[in-house]
Amino acid sequence: MSRLVVVSRYLKSGSSKKLSNYVKYIATREGAATVKENNGTAPATKKQQELISSLLKDFSYSKNSFSYEEYKNSPTQKNASKFIEETIEHNADIVANKKNYMGYLANRPGAVKFGSHGLFSQSDEPISLERAAKEVAEHKGNVWTHVVSLRRDDAQKMGYDNLTAWRELIKRQIPNIAKHSKIDMANLKWYAAFHDKETNPHVHIVVYSTNEREGFLTKQGCDKIRSGFMNDIYADELKHLYQQQTDTRDLLKAESAKLMKQLTNDIADNNCIDTEIVDLMQKLHEQLQNTKGKKVYGYLNNDTKQTVDEIFLRLSQNESIQKMYRLWCDMEQSKHDFYSSAKVYFPAMVDNEHFKSVKNMIIRSAAEIASVAERKAATEDRPDDMTAESDSVSETVCKTAAPPVASNDNSAFVCAAFNLMVNICRIIYDDYDREQRKLRSKIDKKLRKAIDRKKQEMGIKSEYGQSY
Repeated sequence: MSRLVVVSRYLKSGSSKKLSNYVKYIATREGAATVKENNGTAPATKKQQELISSLLKDFSYSKNSFSYEEYKNSPTQKNASKFIEETIEHNADIVANKKNYMGYLANRPGAVKFGSHGLFSQSDEPISLERAAKEVAEHKGNVWTHVVSLRRDDAQKMGYDNLTAWRELIKRQIPNIAKHSKIDMANLKWYAAFHDKETNPHVHIVVYSTNEREGFLTKQGCDKIRSGFMNDIYADELKHLYQQQTDTRDLLKAESAKLMKQLTNDIADNNCIDTEIVDLMQKLHEQLQNTKGKKVYGYLNNDTKQTVDEIFLRLSQNESIQKMYRLWCDMEQSKHDFYSSAKVYFPAMVDNEHFKSVKNMIIRSAAEIASVAERKAATEDRPDDMTAESDSVSETVCKTAAPPVASNDNSAFVCAAFNLMVNICRIIYDDYDREQRKLRSKIDKKLRKAIDRKKQEMGIKSEYGQSY
């Protein structure tokens, strides 16, 4: 079940048909009387069902809303009414024109007033609703709208059941919104309104640049904005997730060390890692010798690319690497669970865009394979302490990068296959570790702010200053 809903898009006018159907519902609240009479437990009316069908067609993403989950599980008049109202409100920028939309945000039933109306911004100075509406309506550049919504129980638990908390949240997130909307902070204008709805307290945010040529928001940018709100709102819960990730990090580290030890022993005992991988590495080495130009995946011919893909597939089928990849996928899913109830589809590691760098790593490894004699010479010169334990997987990889050489003609290719397995472990581990450090940094930042506020309340000078 999703914890946070964030909808981002252009501000645009809707068709007259939508205006007549949806806005009429807002005004008349069809079915409100019957809901009161039967407490809303009766099945949704035919008109409600028809309107819901129309809403789902026009706004397919509304299937991710809190109210649709409830309506889907129990299609009563009350739940139908909640879903219709929430969907229309979240899409008010489409069913109304630009100027009317600002008035809608400021005076909508449920809007918490910040002065004479519900509209607020960065400054505490009073906002002229008429002037703000005119600015937005006449702006010829991109205007973006964002709706950030929480369930009532989560809002109360996290302290987001009042205007002050939501306003401070938006002010913290505005730099992130500007960054991913490609808007210079010096040119940024924004307005917002908090609607304290019974089931889903939420805010509407309008953002644009005074430079009409500025402003561009991609799907990735929308995801970054959503993640910014999620990490801020759920920082305390993410702290618990961070502890779980620390335990997983230790498992990844242990699994990497286990694999490296096993591979090193196999090579020392003249037990080949995987004869097919070794043969494929030799084949790729020969193909690259006859390849002109840049030796990167995108520039290779189809036969050479196929060899690289086969090597990656064989490497990814290693039991320890598969286990590490599953742990990585579990971490990604746990983060995703905070803002979506959907399960993320994770392709096989070889098809995951996140790990496409492995292909070029395989190419570099095959292209740089030295002769057997050179490899043996390098091994003889290796210090005795190369197998010493290390606190990081990356250091362990470096210290184990030249394993004992088997006494056969394929030793260079065996060593290359060894290094590839070790480096895939390092890539998975380092990516996990990097995401964990980012999360911890966000948590520590919010904790420092909380400590700073407490000290200020007690008249104690902050030791952190304003660096955060």
